[in-house]
Amino acid sequence: MWSSLIQSVKTAAGQSKGSRSGIWSTRWYSSRYGMRKMTGRYGREDYSRSSSHTSYVHTPNPGGIISHSDPLAAILSQPTLVIQRQIEYMNLFLGFEQANRYVLMDSMGNQLGWLLERDFGFTKAIMRQIYRLHRPFTVDLLDNYGNVLMTIKRPFSFINSHIKAFLPNVIDPRYPDGALIGESVQSWHLWRRRYNLFKASGDDTFDQFGAIDSGFLSWEFPIRAENGTILGAVSRNFVGFAREFFTDTGIYVIRMDPLSFQGLEDLYYPISDKGMTLDQKAVMLANAVSIDFDYFSRHSSGPGAGLMFWESE
Repeated sequence: MWSSLIQSVKTAAGQSKGSRSGIWSTRWYSSRYGMRKMTGRYGREDYSRSSSHTSYVHTPNPGGIISHSDPLAAILSQPTLVIQRQIEYMNLFLGFEQANRYVLMDSMGNQLGWLLERDFGFTKAIMRQIYRLHRPFTVDLLDNYGNVLMTIKRPFSFINSHIKAFLPNVIDPRYPDGALIGESVQSWHLWRRRYNLFKASGDDTFDQFGAIDSGFLSWEFPIRAENGTILGAVSRNFVGFAREFFTDTGIYVIRMDPLSFQGLEDLYYPISDKGMTLDQKAVMLANAVSIDFDYFSRHSSGPGAGLMFWESE
C-alpha cells in the first residue's frame, strides 16, 4: 500500500541496537497524501531574516553513511531548513489524531520536499487514537518528485522518545529500512527539555556529537558540543495567536551551519566554528520531528504544548 502512495506522488509531480559513547551531563496536491501547495497567508514566506545565507555549503562527511552523490546531501547542504506542519483538520475540529505531514523548505520558502508520516489505514488510525504521542511512527523524507531520501522511525515510547534516522535503498541485514545514520534520544527531566544526539560509528556503536538542554516551555533548542559551543539549533517560530490557538500547525527553523547564525550572535553564543557533517545534520533533522511530536502537538501530554508564556534557563 505504501508503494502505491509513493507512486501517487510521483504521478502528481510528473514522474512516471547498541552501545553509545560520549554521553556527557507543495507544490502538488495528492488526495491520498493530503498534500497541497501552500498559498496565501499559509504560503511561501521569507525566512532570510533568520538566515542571511541560502546558498549551498560544502559539508564534509568523513567515514559517514551519506555520500555527496546521495540526493539527501543536497538538502542537508543548505545552511538553514524550514519545516511546516500541515493543518490537521480532523484533529482540529474532532480531536482525531491524524498522520503528520510537513512541507520542507529552504530559508527563502522554496519547497524542497515533504516529511510524511506513513498511514497504513484503519488499524494504524485506531492506534494513533490510543497511543497518541507515545505511538510508534515512520516518517519519510521525500523530494519534490516523490523519491524517498531518508526514513525516520520511532518505536513505541512510554516516557522518552527515541528516534532513528535511516538512509534507504542501502542493504543492511540488521535494518529493513536501510543504513542507520544515527539517533536522537530524549532524556527525561521534570521540566527541562533534553535530548542526546548520536551518530552511528560502527556495528551497534554510536558516538554522541551533541546535546540539547532547553528550559521550561522553551521554543529554542540549541545543540551544543561537548565543549559547550553551539553546533546548530531548532527554533519553533511564533505564527500568531489565532494560528497557535485554533490550528494544529507549526513552523520550525533548523540552523545547521555557522553561516545560518550570522546576525544572531547575541541570541546564540558561543557559535562553533566547526560545521556538522552530513550524518549529524540528518540526525538533527530527525530530532526536529521528534521535538514537534514531543512538545508541540495538540495532544502533547507534557507542559508546553501550545503558546509559550515564559522560558526559564
